[in-house]
Amino acid sequence: MQTGLGFWAAKTLLSAVELGVFTELAPGPLDAETLRQRLGLHARSARDFFDALVALKFLERQRGQYANTAETDFYLDRNKPTYAGGLLEMCN
Repeated sequence: MQTGLGFWAAKTLLSAVELGVFTELAPGPLDAETLRQRLGLHARSARDFFDALVALKFLERQRGQYANTAETDFYLDRNKPTYAGGLLEMCN
């Protein structure tokens, strides 16, 4: 089952890159509703999506606010010269 479902973590990350989650959070933490609206996500699944990114250690959550980790801020913010998400976008 682990092997068969192994793509779930990768697809969660690839979707976050495609949607620009890390770029949206680069200026600072946001609550789930604000982040959901800015990304244009459906209300039903957004929080689960953000919490999956927390569980995978791509985001941090403190006091109801989501934020990039040091690594996602450095490598997955499209506005930084260190952006490495282009390869991930191609893989998606």
